Amino acid sequence: MIASYPDFTDRQYQVQRELGRNREGGRISYLANRLDRETELVVIKQFRFLQTDANWEGFKAYEREIQFLQELDHPQIPRYLDSFQTIDGFCMVQEYKAAPTLSEWRSFTSLEIKQIALSALEILEYLQQQLPPIIHRDIKPENILVDDHHQAYLIDFGLARLEHQEIAISSIVAGTPGFMAPEELFNRPLNKSSDLYSLGATIICLITNTRSTDVSNLLDENYRFKFKHLVTGVNPEFIIWLQQMVAANPLDRLPNAKIALAKLKLIDIEDTTAHAIVRTKKTRSVIGDWSKILATVGSTILTLCFFWLKINHHPQRGIVTAQTNAAATAGSSAQQWFVNIKPRCNAVEVITAIQSSNPPSDWEGMGYAAACYALAGKIDSADRAIYQLAPSTRTQAVNIVFEIGHPVADAGDDRSAGPIMELVLKYWPQNYMAMYHAGMSAYALNDLPLSRQRLTDFLNIYTAQDGWTNNAKVVLAKIDRGTADRSYPKDP
Repeated sequence: MIASYPDFTDRQYQVQRELGRNREGGRISYLANRLDRETELVVIKQFRFLQTDANWEGFKAYEREIQFLQELDHPQIPRYLDSFQTIDGFCMVQEYKAAPTLSEWRSFTSLEIKQIALSALEILEYLQQQLPPIIHRDIKPENILVDDHHQAYLIDFGLARLEHQEIAISSIVAGTPGFMAPEELFNRPLNKSSDLYSLGATIICLITNTRSTDVSNLLDENYRFKFKHLVTGVNPEFIIWLQQMVAANPLDRLPNAKIALAKLKLIDIEDTTAHAIVRTKKTRSVIGDWSKILATVGSTILTLCFFWLKINHHPQRGIVTAQTNAAATAGSSAQQWFVNIKPRCNAVEVITAIQSSNPPSDWEGMGYAAACYALAGKIDSADRAIYQLAPSTRTQAVNIVFEIGHPVADAGDDRSAGPIMELVLKYWPQNYMAMYHAGMSAYALNDLPLSRQRLTDFLNIYTAQDGWTNNAKVVLAKIDRGTADRSYPKDP
């Protein structure tokens, strides 16, 4: 039987096939090509008024989607192209992306899932930067396309709303069960974290190989996700991050896409613990008790160095002195490489710049490469540059990142400084000035739990009574009193 498709040739569109039907029976999507540009494919979404199961809410969803798409300009959101009336309804034409939805049953590796999550968060960050911010309200596997490079595209803005916009009672529960944030179910105000909940639920489907239609099976009676028992070989830090994405209480959830994205970039999603244990056992079998002796001597030396630096070194320059770093790098090829490439350490040029001018492959070169990535906001790439080094040299390399990133924190650029300092702490957890700046940046970005943790750790290590400790105490007091205003004292 030959399929019968609507004739849109008078509008210069030729339907190729049906793509799918929406919840309302009157909404059908078609793939078509433009007759005036035969190589260009488009998506035509048709709403049929004469369908017996069509309803007015379906048409209003089209109106909302057109309204939002006309205002948006992002490469991962298919563009609005055209709209027109038909005898029995209304059509909207949109850019076509040659990518399947996440609802199609397929498996991804953990690294691929992280890339998909990062890509989707970039879209949400863009939506949340609009004035006022836009809440999609229907993020789920069916509404996320993913191409062969694991780039995500967000579709179907029919339920989207502006933040704080009132919603008619008849359309409050309009999302998809299992992916809707609990506050929407109970008619409470939506915010930026509401979409994070839905994206987190989508990622849980991917990481547990759960079909979107079965996601409700992972929820308990209090709308909390129970999924850890289904996940293996994944870094526990990623599980914690994912739990923060889908926290039932919005106050316990990551507050916005910007912070969620910065946190995820710092996480190595694969669990390397098992490999580390295997390598340790193999080493001990070869060198026996010498490993214990060397570990004890190394620990003692590091402790003495740390104590000397703490009592002799001004905190503004971190735990390792600038002189130590300068002595290691003065006149070196790595330092010269960084001097030459630093003007291109920005988000637009950094990848091409480093690919065309490779840094030295030792720990110093990788430290400067990581610093360049960090300045450009590419924390994930900076993390990979450090991680590929031998564990014994990672602290030295990340110290370069700290020294170069420290002025960013001093300048008050919290959105950039926070992720940089979190990267430093990942490989150098005792760097108390990284703790201080990470805590202050988290406070400015309204991540109060992280701010409390970092500043408390800072005060536990840095006990001198000076401007640094006073500032930390001021911010902690604001958090404890519930009077946080996201402003903090200037650095001493």
